[in-house]
Amino acid sequence: MVKIISFEGCVGAGKTALTNYFSYELKMGKILEEYERNPFLRDFYEGSNVNLETEITFLLIHYSQLKKAVKNHNSDFILADFSIEKDLVYAILNLNTEELKVFENIYDYVIHQVGIPYVVIYVDLSLKILRRRIFQRGRPYEISADLRYFKEYNDKVKQYFKKKAQSKVYFFDGDDLEFDPDNRKLRQIRDKILEVMENTYINNGE
Repeated sequence: MVKIISFEGCVGAGKTALTNYFSYELKMGKILEEYERNPFLRDFYEGSNVNLETEITFLLIHYSQLKKAVKNHNSDFILADFSIEKDLVYAILNLNTEELKVFENIYDYVIHQVGIPYVVIYVDLSLKILRRRIFQRGRPYEISADLRYFKEYNDKVKQYFKKKAQSKVYFFDGDDLEFDPDNRKLRQIRDKILEVMENTYINNGE
């Protein structure tokens, strides 16, 4: 089965840029989150009561992407700019008890079908850099949202990946990350990806 190496982190952490960069450099397949396919996202950020719709839709979009990737890719590893485990974290944070039960039933089925990421590369940002990245992205519904929302959620998501994630997680401070081949942090992330792949081949006797 194809093994997924996922990039995770807060809004603006560079997940998509990292996926694109290393997919090109290391000649690996990739999966990019299709957040724009979620019709409830804008209403969610504007405070409408669409929490369950938003979270289930994201889960099913990710499931569809992962299912297609596992079926169509012949390589051993694929990069992704999301981890399906974060869908569960957001559901825990955003749904009431009854809604969460509905979500978890679907989530359990999805995980049984496509599994969890083999490895997660978690990129963290300081509040100062987080603010800058949100404005650089220019998504109106993010810019208009309270920055404390992103900070609070980032902290809780990070704690989940530190203490509860089923995937193996490696953490990197992304404040000094630049997409320059000479950037030290970029090289560290690259080395970790190659190390994960090499150790897997060694353990499998390949």
